[in-house]
Amino acid sequence: MDTFEKFITKFKRGDVLYRKGDIQTEFFIINKGKVQLKISDEDFVITVLSKGDFFGEESLNNEQNAAYTVEVIEDADIIKIPYTNLTEMMKQNTEIALKILKKLSEKHLKMQNSLYTQISSPLPEKGKAAKADAKAEEQTSEKIDDAVKAYLNIQRSNRTVQLTKAQTFLGRRDYTTGFIPDVDLTEEDEEKYISRKHAKIIYSDGKFFFSEEPGAINGTFLNGNKLKTGVKYEIHNKDELTLCHLNVIFKI
Repeated sequence: MDTFEKFITKFKRGDVLYRKGDIQTEFFIINKGKVQLKISDEDFVITVLSKGDFFGEESLNNEQNAAYTVEVIEDADIIKIPYTNLTEMMKQNTEIALKILKKLSEKHLKMQNSLYTQISSPLPEKGKAAKADAKAEEQTSEKIDDAVKAYLNIQRSNRTVQLTKAQTFLGRRDYTTGFIPDVDLTEEDEEKYISRKHAKIIYSDGKFFFSEEPGAINGTFLNGNKLKTGVKYEIHNKDELTLCHLNVIFKI
């Protein structure tokens, strides 16, 4: 560890270390935190790595393109070793080289098992899954009377969405299952902090309510006050609804 300490860099959740196709010139060792390896920027995760795991082995081949995208999912301290430094260390200390080979072998076996599991469980066709979700939502959520006009203004994109259902889900689409929330915030949430079903707005007895869904992470706020999961809070004209970092203004 003393050998590598000078190479430690701190990363925050949501940071992307590199993307598939980037020229890879550094080798990485996780000293703290977690990262996920993905086929691309979409949500197909190959595996999750934690303390002691290595990645970036493409750097051992001069100017090799990265084979996957690496994203931090838990604040991390990561050792970044330039290719030239790493090769010099391995030449001088065969124990380091053997440990790297052993950990890389473990990682590849883990990735193979993860991929085999996902391939063995056929995914629903995106179009069919989305239609099924939409149909189920139509059946379980009645329409708001046309006389009631309510809107959401998403501040980051200045996009306006009209509320037409008695129950409206806000979140980010799931490319794996095909689920698409009523108010899809995927484009506005570039950092991917918002959950799939993060929150919902309910219309009942002439009033609107806002609540955080079970499983939502990174917080949900009403006018700056953090919500308790599953509790309905009445909302009024020009109230500010915040999903993680994304501000939405409710208007009637």
